[in-house]
Amino acid sequence: MISDVVGIIVICIGMVFSLAGVIVLYAYKGFYIKAAATSLIDSVSFILIAIGIIIYSGWELLSLKVFFLLVFAMILNPLSNHYIVKGAYRSGFKDDISD
Repeated sequence: MISDVVGIIVICIGMVFSLAGVIVLYAYKGFYIKAAATSLIDSVSFILIAIGIIIYSGWELLSLKVFFLLVFAMILNPLSNHYIVKGAYRSGFKDDISD
C-alpha cells in the first residue's frame, strides 16, 4: 500500500522533471549545450521513472527486468550522447554560439 503511493510519487517526479527539462531546453541556443542538457534530462528522468516502477511493483520478476534495463540505460545513455557530440565535433560542426 505505502509502496504503491511512494512508487507513483517517484514516477510523477520523474515525469515532471522530464517535462520541465523539455521546456527549459528551449532556452538554450547551441547544439553542444542542448546535447549536454538532454543527456542529463533523459538520464535523471528515466532513473526516477524506473525506480518508481520498481518500488510500485514490489519484489517481482518485473522489478528485476526494470533494474537490468536501468543499469543498461545508465551505461549507454551518456555513452551514446558522448559519441554523437564527438562525431559532430570531429566533423567540424559549429553551432551559433561556439565562435
